[in-house]
Amino acid sequence: MYKRKVAMLRKLYHTSNSMFDPQHGVRLYNVCSLIKEERELVKKMDWMVNRLEIMSHHSCLKQLIQLREDKRLNRERIIDGFIAGVGGSYPRGISSLTSYYTMLNIPDHEFVEADRYAACKICSFSKSRKDGYWENTSEVHYALYLGNTYGLSLRGALLDLKELVEQRPVKPTSKDIKVFRSLLDSLERSEPDETPGEFEKRLTAEKIMPRNKYVRRGILNSLAVVGAIPNACIKTNFDTWTDYEDMASQEEKLPNTKGRSDMEMPWAGWNGQLKVNWDVVNELFGQVEYSRY
Repeated sequence: MYKRKVAMLRKLYHTSNSMFDPQHGVRLYNVCSLIKEERELVKKMDWMVNRLEIMSHHSCLKQLIQLREDKRLNRERIIDGFIAGVGGSYPRGISSLTSYYTMLNIPDHEFVEADRYAACKICSFSKSRKDGYWENTSEVHYALYLGNTYGLSLRGALLDLKELVEQRPVKPTSKDIKVFRSLLDSLERSEPDETPGEFEKRLTAEKIMPRNKYVRRGILNSLAVVGAIPNACIKTNFDTWTDYEDMASQEEKLPNTKGRSDMEMPWAGWNGQLKVNWDVVNELFGQVEYSRY
């Protein structure tokens, strides 16, 4: 069923099926492009094709902090979904690990511009959009279903978790857990001088995770954010927030990030000598990883 949903969403949100709305500055999509069975699936999913919402620094932050009170969001559910995402049965769950991390740890704050970036120094919210802009949030939700990761931004974490709480919790399959363990084992086998880019190439060759390289990178960066994958620049932890400016400033010191906006900290600060922080893995993933492996 998941594959059917994604196939339908790919068709619906294809650029050829979009029209630009100058009033709101967003792309809109037409359900008429779908066949009858696909339109019925849209209804069954209770999916709004074009959900336009105003996003601002203040509103996103306040709503995200309020979500801490929602009992449907708990660590076990997030970890289950992430493992299922890594394994491939539920890519929708990948981004939620960093979204949950952001929700739990983001400090309540006013917009403070970074010294060297046109963004909030704490959460990276764009300066040009801080007072509000229109977003077609359905398009973002579609990207989440593909396995893309947006959880380190206020807007991404909020849209992720607001949609997630309305879905049924997902449990990883035994195959998902084996894939997750294989990923960790592959990291543990790294040579001391292996770089993040070299590991990604090896991971591709090992065919552990047959998916888009940017989805794989999102998984690796998520594990680095919570401290399961260490980095040589700045200590990361599941229970500790690191300001955007502090994290981004480390990228300027790394040769593998210069001129490459797709290679980001904290994953960019890993090297083969660091391997895996098994203490963190056991703390966060132990129950899921070992109980069904």
